[in-house]
Amino acid sequence: MTWLLETTGLTRRFAGLVAVDGVDLRVAQGGIHAVIGPNGAGKTTLFNLISGLIVPSAGTIRFAGTDVTRLPPDRRAALGMGRTFQNIRVFGAMTVLENVLTGLHARTAPDLLGTGLLGTGLLGTVLRLPRFRAAEREAVARARAALDLVGLGAQAETRAAALSYGDQRRLEIARAMAPEPRLLLLDEPAAGMNPAETAALGALVRRLGGLGTTILLVEHDMGFVMGISDAVTVLNFGRRILDGPPEAVRQSPVVIEAYLGQKVAARLAKSAP
Repeated sequence: MTWLLETTGLTRRFAGLVAVDGVDLRVAQGGIHAVIGPNGAGKTTLFNLISGLIVPSAGTIRFAGTDVTRLPPDRRAALGMGRTFQNIRVFGAMTVLENVLTGLHARTAPDLLGTGLLGTGLLGTVLRLPRFRAAEREAVARARAALDLVGLGAQAETRAAALSYGDQRRLEIARAMAPEPRLLLLDEPAAGMNPAETAALGALVRRLGGLGTTILLVEHDMGFVMGISDAVTVLNFGRRILDGPPEAVRQSPVVIEAYLGQKVAARLAKSAP
């Protein structure tokens, strides 16, 4: 098995609280992997560790064979890691297209030493030399392709603030997908969505997974998780307590009764075929 992402003994302490406690997580190349658990289980802290927003107290993180444990978020993004957040973070005054272009900054921003990730350089950027203009055209083309992918191509020139809630969620995914990440982390992508929006989002996430992007997601909506995931990891009190395919997790008495709660257990039982 080829692991695109692997954490070993990953731990994060906040004063006297252990938010993530020795988590070993292995995410295979390709497919959709979900992390679930009750509130306070450590899911978002785990995501913040993986994406580099916070540093671990102990343990290691390897991505695509590289130890990224101490790398900052921009370096991880350059290696092919993208992320969305639980709370919508769009720039309302910008157009939809401009929002996606901000997600390409790591690939198009000039290097102050004069090289640039696309070879434009600081001087070329200031003078708008042909190489810079070519890079700019490439960035716009990639941004438009990402919008087409999520179904927002026709709204490229619309102000982001004018989009519906569900479309703003799609915009965030487009922005994260524009740099063509190998791993996309989705932090509660269905939060606040109505059933129709959730169903459409599930179809989109399955489509992204089918295109070869590996997806790691945190989500409270168990119907959503079970309907799209290839593998599920369950956390509780910061510890990994189960890994397996969705059906095994769905049927686990430990998960259903102790970690998902009776209400969720009843809802899962009703939705079972």
